[in-house]
Formats: sequence, structure tokens, C-alpha cells
Amino acid sequence: MVITTTHVVTNILVARRARAGVDSGVQPVGMGSLAENPKWFAVGGFAPDLGLYLLTAGAAAYFPLVKGMSVRDAMEYAFGTLFFEDPVWITVQNTLHSPVVLAGLLGVGKIVQSSKLTAFAAGCMLHTLMDIPVHHNDGPLVFFPFDWDFRVDSPVSYYDRDHYGGIVAPIDMAATVLGGAYLVRQWVKNKRLW
Repeated sequence: MVITTTHVVTNILVARRARAGVDSGVQPVGMGSLAENPKWFAVGGFAPDLGLYLLTAGAAAYFPLVKGMSVRDAMEYAFGTLFFEDPVWITVQNTLHSPVVLAGLLGVGKIVQSSKLTAFAAGCMLHTLMDIPVHHNDGPLVFFPFDWDFRVDSPVSYYDRDHYGGIVAPIDMAATVLGGAYLVRQWVKNKRLW
């Protein structure tokens, strides 16, 4: 489950569940910051992918307009070369996907007692933990910034048909659609998302 919308829907559902526990008088263990700041946790579901969206849009415009490449060739270059070799692309893609960086952010959030930062970092961490098992060879750099090469070589991919993408992609889409429909239904019913 790793299309960005799935991450956002999942994070909102988890945050709502944590908030429901607090509202019922049950403090979810380890989820205090998340229950207090569900919006920041939801933003953490989207934030790790934002940089790649911006880089992709830039490549889709720059390479065809300036270098005369087709959009298809530009995307093949972006995701076949830049994604794996360019320091800017690697840094942008992996800063909020790295368990090492996110553990550091969680620690800083706890030390400075920022429940917003803690919730955001936890949301990014959930995003990353969902990504790692369903990226065959293009998942997060697990030890970034200390190691710029190691990725978990998962046998499964959420999009690559050679690695069960034909099975995982429909499950991913169904989770997004069903979870999103539930959230819309709840919002209409309650006129509030959180």
C-alpha cells in the first residue's frame, strides 16, 4: 500500500482511531502526540513523497523544454538514473523516508516536547514502514544519510508486474478507495474529519 493517497488515508484513519481512544477516556499507549495532533500525523503521510513530486514535475518540464527530450525519455532518465545516482534526487527522496532521520526527528520532538513534530515524524515513519516491503529495488535508503546505497530488496512491488504489482496495485487502490469513502462518509455524517 504505497501510493501517496493510501498513505494519507491510512494516516488519517490511524489518527482518528487514536483520537477516538482519547475521546473515550482511553489513552492509546505511545500515541499521545498523534492523538493530540492528527493533522500533523496526516501531513506525515504525504510529506515524504512531496519532494519527489516536485522533482518529477521539474524534470518533466526541464528536459523536454531545455534538453529537447521527450517526456517519456525524461521520465526514464529521471527514474532510471537521477533517482539512484543524483545527490539532489537522493537527498530529497530519502530525507523524510529514512528511518534513521525519522528516529532522530522523533527523538528531537520528544526532547523539545513538541507534540506536533513528534506526530509529524511518526506519520512519516508509518509512511516509510509501509513503503519498505512493497518496493522491489527502489525503496527508501534505510540508513540514509550514513549509507547512500542500502535498500531492502523486497520480492514485492506495488507497481512492477514482475514482482506481484498486478496483485498489490489493486489491493492498494481498494484500500485507498474504501478508506477514503469511509472518511468522506464520516465527514458528511459528523461534519468534521478529526
